[in-house]
Amino acid sequence: MNYKRILVSQSREGDILAYDVYDRNGLALIVTKDTVLNDYIKERLISLGIDNVYIYKQEKSKKSSRNPYEDFTNTYTSTLLLSKKIFQDLIAGKPLDLQLVSSITSQIYTNINENNKIFKCLSDIRSTDEYTYIHSVNVAFYSMLIAKWLKLSDNEINKAIQSGLLHDVGKIKIPHEILNKKGALTKNEYELIKNHTLLGYEIVESTNGFDRDIKNAVLLHHERMDGSGYPFNYRPNRLNLYSRIVAVADVFDAMTSERVYKGRCTPFDAFEMFQTDGVSMFDTKILNVFLSNLTNYLVGSNVLLSNGDVGEIVFIPFQSLSCPIVKIPAGYLDFSKESNVKISNMICV
Repeated sequence: MNYKRILVSQSREGDILAYDVYDRNGLALIVTKDTVLNDYIKERLISLGIDNVYIYKQEKSKKSSRNPYEDFTNTYTSTLLLSKKIFQDLIAGKPLDLQLVSSITSQIYTNINENNKIFKCLSDIRSTDEYTYIHSVNVAFYSMLIAKWLKLSDNEINKAIQSGLLHDVGKIKIPHEILNKKGALTKNEYELIKNHTLLGYEIVESTNGFDRDIKNAVLLHHERMDGSGYPFNYRPNRLNLYSRIVAVADVFDAMTSERVYKGRCTPFDAFEMFQTDGVSMFDTKILNVFLSNLTNYLVGSNVLLSNGDVGEIVFIPFQSLSCPIVKIPAGYLDFSKESNVKISNMICV
């Protein structure tokens, strides 16, 4: 996509930044690439003395009666059904179908440039009835985006997709009543669930055709950079790229999804965890790439506040991703300074 340089004062709401914007000293990141400009961001840039920015040239699109978001959700639903078949076949005692996994991978990969649609669709999913299937597909999509944002090759991106898709395959061997228990797990039950990484590894290891990187991602996606994970408490030098990618994608989707034993968190709750405790647990390069890109798709979203008001996210500071600027009828709320009001929920429209 082509880009052009433009005066901030002449930019329009809806223009998309083609490059990161730094302060006049070139040190502090102010707004990240791919952010959609709005009046608040324009005013902020001008107040900081930023005169020019690079934006993408908007290509004229042919009018179409088709709903592109609806097209994507249809593809997503198809992907989900195929993923469900993988799990059901394994439960029935059939071997893991490499051809079916490859087919799902190809379907997911065809949407690699649909960032906004992917995030919107995955954010809209609220069902807890088939969490394992939904979660596996979501993690595959998030893993694909991370691999893309890391500028990996097509082959590497496909390995990231398959790693995400199969990361929880071992859960088919965990009793349903434990996986979906609403109350607190006993110590023995938790240890049993932790075994899903070893069980999943056994499944993919026994299937010819899977890359070693994918097998290791299934085995090691719950390991952490500080050695606090499982099943082996490995240190970073033992963790491959794909296990690190899936670790981030897995935790983000788990935190922002409905579960039988807990409600979903907002993305900002997840951002706060990632920027505090998560800094030592996850690969910081992968984490920063994921967070800086993902937040672009939250600007413009509506949120329900704890006082009952509805606001619009107009800016998310990179250094404090859990504290967005929210526009309300009375003005703006800066959540880095606001202690009396919280963001309760994202409003999907």
